[in-house]
Amino acid sequence: MNFTIILAAGDSERMEGINKIFYRIGKKPLIFYTIKAFEKHPLVGGIILVAREWDSKKFFILIKKYRLKKIKLIVKGGKERQDSAFNGLKAAEKLGVKSGDLILFHNGANPLVSQDEITNVIRAAKKFRAALVGQSAKDTIKEVNKNGIVTRTIDRKKIFLAQTPQVIEYKLAKRAFEKARREKFYGTDDVSLVERLGIKPKIVPAGSRNIKVTYSEDLKFV
Repeated sequence: MNFTIILAAGDSERMEGINKIFYRIGKKPLIFYTIKAFEKHPLVGGIILVAREWDSKKFFILIKKYRLKKIKLIVKGGKERQDSAFNGLKAAEKLGVKSGDLILFHNGANPLVSQDEITNVIRAAKKFRAALVGQSAKDTIKEVNKNGIVTRTIDRKKIFLAQTPQVIEYKLAKRAFEKARREKFYGTDDVSLVERLGIKPKIVPAGSRNIKVTYSEDLKFV
């Protein structure tokens, strides 16, 4: 069974006091649309929600109200996003995940992920053991030194902006996260931990709609 770990334990620090995952969009909280994308996908067997402890009651109400069937567990978030992802991984183990099953790590604030993106990234992960969706860079990319002086122009055809879902074979994810934990290494996304093992994840192009809501103006876009 493939599991999706939805990471919804962040503090919305850059949202001007707005709790983005419960912000109402079309009379439903933003997190509903994120969950629903995986709830209706046939290749996802179960969903694990990683949330702040004081939000648990809200999630139980949401599950009951919208009759969400695939949510198997709600687990407490960690200090950092990576700690939260690790807690979700341990929860999958309790639910009986097998070594060849896939774990989909997805930000709770990415509500516009499409069914095709989920399908394509799962297929890629089955072949390459790790995959992620990403948006190709549209602008010219400049590298600068510490003084802000341009040192080179990078070929934007080789640059992708990482988004979620990021999908990793369970056995590989467990090894990567445990290694990072032992070495006190924190990556900026999930597949970066796999890269440290010498595995090269596959990039699956994502549409421009699949964004992580970070700033208040992003809510207008959603």
